[in-house]
Amino acid sequence: MLIVLKIFRGQKMKIYLLKLRQLVPVILFTLLMTSCATQTTLLNESYDAEVMETGNDAFFIGGIGQTARHDLNEACQDGYIPAKTQTVLSVPNWLLGVLTLGIYTPRQYTIYCTKETKK
Repeated sequence: MLIVLKIFRGQKMKIYLLKLRQLVPVILFTLLMTSCATQTTLLNESYDAEVMETGNDAFFIGGIGQTARHDLNEACQDGYIPAKTQTVLSVPNWLLGVLTLGIYTPRQYTIYCTKETKK
């Protein structure tokens, strides 16, 4: 930005800085919104699943070679069976990963269960 101030003088500099101020929020918003990721694992063909457990898992160094395990049968109450699991890398999680240079990378998880049907 200092180079720009030395090159442009007068009206041209003010116009350039105004355009740059308008462009930076758009670029930041685009970067934040494109960094989200969601993985969903469907365990059965049920469409009336209810959220039974949510939480955060902590991973270090980008989560390379690391896993988090959750007992689905324990998460679902009696009379319910696991329907799907979902893992989300949200904007706050991504931002924490960026601020810590990938040393700490949290992810949110959700376990959905559906009522068990008797056959």
